[in-house]
Amino acid sequence: MTTLPAPRGDSHSPLLSRIVLAQLVLFAVLYAIWILPETIYLRHVCLGMGAALGLYEIIHFRALLVKKSAIPVWLLLGLFIWAMFHLLFLSSNVDLQLHEFKTIWKRTALGAIFALGLGLSLAQLGPEKLKGYWSLLYLGLIAPTLIYILKYILTQHGQAWGLSIPEYLKVQGVASTFYIAKTSYVCFCLPTLAVALGQLLLNIRNHIWLSWSNAVYVLSIPAIFFVFYGENIKNGVIYGVLLMLIFVILLLLSNFKRDLRKKVVFIGITSVLLMMFLVNHIQKNESWKTFILDAQIALDTDSYDQWKFFGAKGYPLNESAKTVSITNYERMAWGKVGLSLLGETPLGYGLIEESFGKLAKQKWPESSLRQSHSGWLDFALGMGIPALILVWAAMFGSYMLLMRRSYGVTRAMRAINAISPWIYACSWILLASFLMWFTTEISQRVFFDALVFWIAFSAGLAVALNPDLRAQLAPRTAL
Repeated sequence: MTTLPAPRGDSHSPLLSRIVLAQLVLFAVLYAIWILPETIYLRHVCLGMGAALGLYEIIHFRALLVKKSAIPVWLLLGLFIWAMFHLLFLSSNVDLQLHEFKTIWKRTALGAIFALGLGLSLAQLGPEKLKGYWSLLYLGLIAPTLIYILKYILTQHGQAWGLSIPEYLKVQGVASTFYIAKTSYVCFCLPTLAVALGQLLLNIRNHIWLSWSNAVYVLSIPAIFFVFYGENIKNGVIYGVLLMLIFVILLLLSNFKRDLRKKVVFIGITSVLLMMFLVNHIQKNESWKTFILDAQIALDTDSYDQWKFFGAKGYPLNESAKTVSITNYERMAWGKVGLSLLGETPLGYGLIEESFGKLAKQKWPESSLRQSHSGWLDFALGMGIPALILVWAAMFGSYMLLMRRSYGVTRAMRAINAISPWIYACSWILLASFLMWFTTEISQRVFFDALVFWIAFSAGLAVALNPDLRAQLAPRTAL
């Protein structure tokens, strides 16, 4: 196997540092605008330039890709090969599938090259560069949240302040040119919440309680929940609370007796604030109170078939003689029907977007369905169970590698090792992504691009890290 040169100082790799810096700037811009309407040209510029730099990095560090730990990278490549095979031999609609290749799959491939190269190169940098560049990544991650808060403030108070606010700086409540769907905020804000929690956990494990970085992460949490509250996003609240619970459990289990009093106080304050938020959210949403009653009706898809028509024929009554909650009824009915369709079509229809609707139309010509409201189910119905296995295996493989590397940091020089924030960021983003794809209508557009981006970034970082990590405090090689 080809071996890389021995570790060298940052001064020997100025080109590598500049390339990574350029990619992180491109990422920060891309993540900030990824869900904003009328930004497609700038998105393509960021993806294209990032991919060009990433391709150069991949070629330079190609020796890393023959390691056993590079299996997640090859699994991702397998996903693209499977997609091409599906187009050529299994397609149910060649024209639509070819259109997706020219749009969704093209953007996803560019993002994967961008992210993989960035992940491979980051692991080569020394601690000073890693610490300095971290703020760029987090700035990009928090940008969608900050942009929403700015738009919310201007929408609510701009007129009272005598300001003339353009439409693109307003929160749009109905479909329009600058409308942003709730799903977008779940996809691009939940990973940021996960990263904030992961960094807090890392700092507390290192016995860092009071710091400016912790203040930023702590403030990020209510800011993101404010987005979910402002848009009334139940998925965001559910998964946000779940991530918070995981954080609390891991915090308690981490050196249980060490700083126990501080942990209890911190967890107590967090829990009280979270409970206040949850109570308010539940009171705001009647659908939580009728969930079980609605489920009984939704799962009886034979007796009640209103789920086929997307509201055109109204909705049934539950046992309380009240109309079922639309979101409860449709999500559960579509989930049951989608699983049935997957059993009938395990290799998929062929489209990332709306394969559920296409398959439903074949079975029930009168139906007007589009998506099942489960990202993983929609993806499996589109690209088949083999594609789902490839994505899950790549995610799980990258996550396990990162956990092993994280353990190496713990055993080595954790307190001074600058790679730790990046490891924690990737592992928590993978966790958040895996969870939110279960019940979020997310198998479409830029959401799939972002998922593959994070898997590729995590896989690249994991394969490039030294298993011992004591040698990871300096770059491996220079460009």
